[in-house]
Amino acid sequence: MNYTKMKKDLLFIDNGKTYEELCRILEDEYSVKMVRDMNAAKDILRQSKADIQALLIHADLQEDIRKAVEFVKDSERLISIPILIYTDKENSADGFACLGSGVIDCITRPFISEIIKNRISNAIAFTDSLTFYGIEKMLKQLPSNIFLKDNECRYVFATKYWHHLKKPDDSNWSIRGKTDPEIRKDKQNAIEAQKKDMEIIETGKGTTYTIEINADGIQEFLQIIKQPLFNEEGSVTGIVGLINNVTEHELLKKKLREQAITDALTGLYNRAYLDEFIKNHSDDCYPLSIISADCDGLKEINDTYGHTAGDEYIKATVSLFKMVLPQECILFRMGGDEFLVLLPSTLEEKTQLLVKQLKDKQKQFRIQNRQLSLSFGVSVMNSRADSFHMCITDSDRNMYFEKRKKHK
Repeated sequence: MNYTKMKKDLLFIDNGKTYEELCRILEDEYSVKMVRDMNAAKDILRQSKADIQALLIHADLQEDIRKAVEFVKDSERLISIPILIYTDKENSADGFACLGSGVIDCITRPFISEIIKNRISNAIAFTDSLTFYGIEKMLKQLPSNIFLKDNECRYVFATKYWHHLKKPDDSNWSIRGKTDPEIRKDKQNAIEAQKKDMEIIETGKGTTYTIEINADGIQEFLQIIKQPLFNEEGSVTGIVGLINNVTEHELLKKKLREQAITDALTGLYNRAYLDEFIKNHSDDCYPLSIISADCDGLKEINDTYGHTAGDEYIKATVSLFKMVLPQECILFRMGGDEFLVLLPSTLEEKTQLLVKQLKDKQKQFRIQNRQLSLSFGVSVMNSRADSFHMCITDSDRNMYFEKRKKHK
């Protein structure tokens, strides 16, 4: 990306030859405009918005100086404009008398190029710094946290100090000059934040991401928006960022996600999540054993004792699974009285042993004086070459075969 260095605009109010002399000195670094009085200057300032970097007025034009000071003070613009005066004399009592009344500097003869350029540059920088602190004060009124970092990933300022910072109990403590790993309690997030900052500085591309923080026993989700700042040559000079607390939004999104993939009665995964698992599962889960399970006699319990009893029967089934099956298993309620169990990295021999334990332990559960009874079927998926749906069909077939044997 090519950047052309733009000259900063200066506006002179003058009616003599002094302007021409100063213009020759400044024209290599500044774009210079000249008007005869403050009324004409106001028109340019209103049109140019923040383009004019400084206003220079001949010391003899006292009325225009007064009007300029009033105009800048009354202006609602965030970017203030420094006012400098200049004179043909080596020492001007009138010129120096204006200092402190809104005039930043008085330029007198001899007109030495480097000195004049430095004084104008310093006046602009000084006014910019005052404007910066004024803006910082206003930004602190916003609910979001806005921060600025330099090109070494150090904070320049932040409008708020959030509670996951590791800072002393000192009201005079400042974030200025600190890096994320130095001051944050959530170390891993801090390291990642600095990595992202370095990428922005290197590539000139911004980023947006969300982090989870559990500091001081408080769970929070923060959205971080970062954009690079460029100088006139196109180099990245820093990063401006915005932190929004999106905890409520993320928790709601998480809740809706859980509702979409879990069964309301049992809290187990549902058929929708099974579809996701089939699509996204990794190869390290093989051999993947599958258990199909069905509650025997659930319809009879519902018809005889009501659906509340039927719900208790289903919940007892879940309790049985959690009692016997390993923690790494994945449980699904497929609907009604049907369940599915996935056992990653489990051979069929071990799976059959678990089924035997389920059959033994189910005798401990009774609902309305009815013993809990389940039918089971097993299949194994050895690699991705096997069809997931065919393996589930096989375990279902084996489960229904066992169920039919019970009713003979």
